[in-house]
Amino acid sequence: MFQIGFLEILIIFILGIIIIGPKRLPELIKKILKTYKRVEAKLINFKKDIENDIGADEIKKDVFNEIKMEELEKNKK
Repeated sequence: MFQIGFLEILIIFILGIIIIGPKRLPELIKKILKTYKRVEAKLINFKKDIENDIGADEIKKDVFNEIKMEELEKNKK
């Protein structure tokens, strides 16, 4: 999802140690990760619900079939 490199993670970690302190930092990281996972799971479920409501699987199959038909028609010529 996010493209964070090693240097950015290192800077965030160092700032966390300085600002929050080494004793409370692991607890805060755990809370942040748990919250992130919950939000991510809810977004995935929301996306699946929307795809089911609009029939995304059928749309994908139709588009795939149309592309294959166009390729077959081009190969016949």
